[in-house]
Amino acid sequence: MARIYVPASVAMLRELVGTGELKPVSAVHTVTSWLRREAPGADEEDLEYTAFADAALASLPLLAGGAPRRIVVSADVPDERVAEHAEGTGADFDGDVKLKRVAAVHADDADAAEEVARALAAEEPDLDAVEAHVLDWYAPSEVQDFLASLD
Repeated sequence: MARIYVPASVAMLRELVGTGELKPVSAVHTVTSWLRREAPGADEEDLEYTAFADAALASLPLLAGGAPRRIVVSADVPDERVAEHAEGTGADFDGDVKLKRVAAVHADDADAAEEVARALAAEEPDLDAVEAHVLDWYAPSEVQDFLASLD
């Protein structure tokens, strides 16, 4: 099994909860062979965080016109459904992510959402300010409560 990090939006998260499936609309991120070569000696947790952080950044373009909260869905999927890109942490994923495969959902809190909104409105966004915020962690069973808190 491969752990993938899916860049998402609140609307996509609602779809996951409603249908039990999420279709990634862009590359997913994972610990790739390229990343392992570029970071020799890094432990697995650091490699995973790099892939996760890349997914969080990749979620920004998905937020236009919606809730300004970066969302990353972490899921465990069959290895054969993940095709790594030549460089970076990006990968193509064949199919839908099933809710039962989701390990966790990560989302910006309200303070981070304000920073994300400023970045989305700016001609030249301050990505360092956005990335300074750590996404909150939610178990799959807590996602409906998170979504209800946004209403």
